[in-house]
Amino acid sequence: MQYRIIFKMCTIAYQALSSTQPAYLNSMLIPSRNSRQLRSTSSNPLYIPRVKTKAGTRAFSVAVPTVWNSLPASVNQKVINIIASFRRRLKTYLFNAAYPP
Repeated sequence: MQYRIIFKMCTIAYQALSSTQPAYLNSMLIPSRNSRQLRSTSSNPLYIPRVKTKAGTRAFSVAVPTVWNSLPASVNQKVINIIASFRRRLKTYLFNAAYPP
């Protein structure tokens, strides 16, 4: 059940970042800005807002960037333009995480 929730959150995040979701979802996902060029900028990280409560960590604007930033670069690359390709890579990653070989 946990991996299905992660799958749905990442799919919504991908669609919001590619502007196929409503604007209010896109406004909650802020790309991370660094003052220097880092290797992590190629993986398209998102800014995680600070929260003070346990309930705040479950908010969409906090939970989705946390999960998105934990994905490997092979899943959330910028070059993936098709949602089906992203979902296929994400399902493969989550299946391998749930059932290690």
